[in-house]
Amino acid sequence: MAALLFDLDGTLLDTVPLITTCFQKMFQKYGNTEISTEAVHALFGPGESIIFRQKFGDQWEKVLQDYLECYVQGHNQLQIESWVLDLLKELHAQHIPLAIVTNKERDTTSLTLDYFQLSHYFSMIITAQDVERPKPHPDGIVKILQALDVPAQDAILIGDTMNDKEAARQSGIQFIQALWYVPKPLWPKDPQWQVAHSEKDLRDTLQSFLL
Repeated sequence: MAALLFDLDGTLLDTVPLITTCFQKMFQKYGNTEISTEAVHALFGPGESIIFRQKFGDQWEKVLQDYLECYVQGHNQLQIESWVLDLLKELHAQHIPLAIVTNKERDTTSLTLDYFQLSHYFSMIITAQDVERPKPHPDGIVKILQALDVPAQDAILIGDTMNDKEAARQSGIQFIQALWYVPKPLWPKDPQWQVAHSEKDLRDTLQSFLL
């Protein structure tokens, strides 16, 4: 049976603006530095604690604590597209294995999934702290495929970033670029991959994949 793997930020939920704002507040408060949206996005890859260790040294634990407070408080501004939730319910009811592979750490992943009551839809949730090398490396995807006993040719990753695309490529699974939260791609379109701008795009692609 096919398995569907999802990124979290910018794919299942439009969390990237909140994350960006909280990062900017931390750099302003602890580094007295204004950091652009693009510069924040360039940091994405390792988990939050690793980024803060690299950027703030001995202060990193305090920075992380303040970041988590900012992130929690901002959840009342977040929304999940109703059709995304409907799709998860449908796929789960069809007993299609679903998993999340994210570069968030466990705390922030759990906060978001619990807030929107999404955890029960997923057979596995792999965070940056569950693998030695997070995306763009394939470790998280490989771990999921092995645990679910699904061959690479029967799996697909849905994500919005170059890290997702590269992790899919290295693990040998198919990839759909998710653009419903970010209408303008942040990186060049690759004809090798499917692109979904909307619910219809994603459903059409998944239908052909799951047949």
